[in-house]
Amino acid sequence: MKFKTLFNVLFYIFSLILSLYFFFSFFSSSLFSQQVYSEIAEETSVDDYIDISGIALRDEVVLYSDEDYRFIQYNYPDGARIARYSQYASYNSDNISENQMQILSYLDKKRDRLSETLGKSTQYTSMLIEQNIKNSIISFLNADNSNDYIRKIADFNDIQSSFDQKLLQNEGSSYIKRVIDSINEEIEQIHSETGAALKSLYSPSAGYFYSNVDGYEYLNMSDYQEPTVAMYNTLMHMPKHEVSQLAVGKLQHYSYWSFVAEVPSDIASDLYVGKSVILEFELDDVGSTRVSTFVAYISRPVNDMNSVRFRCGTLTSELFGIRKQSPRMILKTYTGLKVSNDALRVLDNVTGVFVLSAQRILFKPVEILFVTDEYSLVKPKISTGEYALKAQDEIVIGGKGLSDNKIMNYTKND
Repeated sequence: MKFKTLFNVLFYIFSLILSLYFFFSFFSSSLFSQQVYSEIAEETSVDDYIDISGIALRDEVVLYSDEDYRFIQYNYPDGARIARYSQYASYNSDNISENQMQILSYLDKKRDRLSETLGKSTQYTSMLIEQNIKNSIISFLNADNSNDYIRKIADFNDIQSSFDQKLLQNEGSSYIKRVIDSINEEIEQIHSETGAALKSLYSPSAGYFYSNVDGYEYLNMSDYQEPTVAMYNTLMHMPKHEVSQLAVGKLQHYSYWSFVAEVPSDIASDLYVGKSVILEFELDDVGSTRVSTFVAYISRPVNDMNSVRFRCGTLTSELFGIRKQSPRMILKTYTGLKVSNDALRVLDNVTGVFVLSAQRILFKPVEILFVTDEYSLVKPKISTGEYALKAQDEIVIGGKGLSDNKIMNYTKND
């Protein structure tokens, strides 16, 4: 009897202990739930950079019209390479109205576009033509949404060319020729009514064409192969020359150009001739534009500053407008997972983050690559397994009493 009583007492004690264990393991968290903030780990790249100032130098020649003009039409887009003695533009100096000039410009472009369509040997199927029309319209709308004006103009021309191809297929080449003849008659009619005639301009040398000037074309990069700090300061204070009203553009002789800048000596000490450097320019209507350069010359330091000449090999129509600029000089680019600084913890002298995993909190060690005031770029210290931090992991910000592998009930507040 005593044995049975003892057994019952032990059984009740064991049941109570077991009940308490399950209670605290599975239900205590619901009674003592805490609110935590979380964020999603995202892979991103961050540049370490400094702002520098400098001036772009090219070997250029200014182009002029023979006389004052009221209307000018360029035969080449900005950035195009043209040969010596090529006809790069036509202008009109006679008494012609603004409306008539616009009509002439439209007719000239339409005639050139139709003539180009006739000159193409490629024959397109109806299905391919319709697809080209559709693609060019979609591309134009995308450029319009992103305010990419240069691409928008090119895409609009593609739309018109696609419809010209459809017209050629449906009506035949004889019809296109009649349209071109009709355009020529209309142009001649305007000329006869106004006494107007287009005059041609020819390039004095070969080079890369640009339809604008800024008054610094007299500066040649060949005169500043080894710029000192004093030469840099003189360059930056050089005045603009007055631009003649007859100036209609310029030619850049070479496909490369130079950017002479002043760089702090502690940064310049890590440079060497031939080193690749990215310069990021902020351009109107274009935005941030990166230019691949390499270091061509480094001067001796003066007052902890060096003059550096970068050779720039990228040539686009937008880059022709660069003169005095303050670009970013990219020192290094880091790629990793972006996490808030408040999410970083130190557990047993190891830096890491807590990550939500079902009802568990996992501590994942990380290596810090780059730090800003608000966030850090990190990479996982463990490459595989559940303790390796990955993109899209949900990282805990805040919270109390967190520990690795802890089971807890939490309320997320993103």
